[in-house]
Amino acid sequence: MYKLYDYQNEIIVKAQNKMINGAKSVLIVSPAGSGKSVIISEIARRATNKKGQILFFVHRKELIEQIKESFLYGGVNLDRCTIMTVGRVANKLGEIPKPSLIISDETHHSLAKTYRKIYKYYSDVPLLGFSATPWRLNGKGLGDVYDAMIEGPDVQWLIDNHYLAPFDYYSVNLIDESKLSKSSTGDYSNKSIDEAVGHTIYGDVIKTYRDKVDGQQAIVYAHSIAFSKQIAQQFRDAGINAAHCDSKTPQRERDKIMSDFKKGTLKVLSNVDLISEGYNVPDCSCVIMLRPTESLVLFIQQSMRCMRFKPGKQATIIDHVANYTRFGLPNTPHKWTLKDREKKKKSTNTTVDTPIKQCAFCFAVIPAQSKSCPLCGHEVEVVQSEIKVDETAHIEKIESNFRLQADYIVTKKISELKSYEELKAYAKARGYKQGWIYFQAKNKGLIKGAK
Repeated sequence: MYKLYDYQNEIIVKAQNKMINGAKSVLIVSPAGSGKSVIISEIARRATNKKGQILFFVHRKELIEQIKESFLYGGVNLDRCTIMTVGRVANKLGEIPKPSLIISDETHHSLAKTYRKIYKYYSDVPLLGFSATPWRLNGKGLGDVYDAMIEGPDVQWLIDNHYLAPFDYYSVNLIDESKLSKSSTGDYSNKSIDEAVGHTIYGDVIKTYRDKVDGQQAIVYAHSIAFSKQIAQQFRDAGINAAHCDSKTPQRERDKIMSDFKKGTLKVLSNVDLISEGYNVPDCSCVIMLRPTESLVLFIQQSMRCMRFKPGKQATIIDHVANYTRFGLPNTPHKWTLKDREKKKKSTNTTVDTPIKQCAFCFAVIPAQSKSCPLCGHEVEVVQSEIKVDETAHIEKIESNFRLQADYIVTKKISELKSYEELKAYAKARGYKQGWIYFQAKNKGLIKGAK
């Protein structure tokens, strides 16, 4: 049986208080690696001990197996639990025992029609939803599903108190000035910034792995299946045991790959968005990001996959596509809300490898033009197929000072900002575009080679 940490007990108490005070549905936000499955198990244990009936669902069957293991270890009475994927629950409404409490994990997917169908059918049943990243690419908030939201401790607190592994973050430090152009407002255009940063893989992937984390277990996130297979082969050619895995990999082969990686016999696992939410491998100490993304959910879920705590562990995140320039670092604070975000202009980039016909998370067949899976809610982010590789680029350590600057940086005048990191923190707090950072840094002489 689990022994909960104080912050995990506090989360449970806060959720109980919200429901005592009238909330029918509560969203619980807690960072990746903070032990959400432990909290869920304890809530289920308490409920089943009181003869309650639990309905638990999530979007992917691999996560179902993990929560069953957590429930067994946590002393939950499984006879009083229904544990299924969201798709199976939606197809069995009226056949499964009526729950007294619904628990939904990775609930940032909960705007999908299958989730909404379940919530509507059990509209009189209390709902607890869990997510590390309650954020949707389309800006839609979760306020249509949840009455209230509570937050656990932030990432930096969990690191400082030894609940998450500390990390080193490596990436490129400069935007490619030659590819930047100004818009009519005088700011650098989003399109030129995207071209400068968003579709280039910087640095030699194999050499950087050898230099920074040679011999450690690493998860590689690629932008396409073809490229993921290519990268896995490059690792093997260098004498490093590596494999590629995707949603179309035969089940038996996929299970073996996952098992070998968890056992440590496989050093490098390359994939496309498959190994992110809920995947728990404490011995994995490195993430290699070769996939540019505009999704904060993907960035957090993927970058933090190596930060599961283990005594003495130092995680390493190698960001070859400069995703940190969009989102900061894993310990950068975020203001979560149930409200919708302000809408941004739609991207004009529509280039894809092949028509999307299968959801990478629940494996459902979906229309090629779908922007999110109508069954499990996983967002299908379009990524440009042609990504250049610049093996000459210098990969260096990116200092983790976003968290410390976030609280006071907006009180400064622009003239008082002395470093590139301060400019980035200020821009993030103010909602300024990436081009503003570059323009100010250039004027302050912080960009090497700028006149």
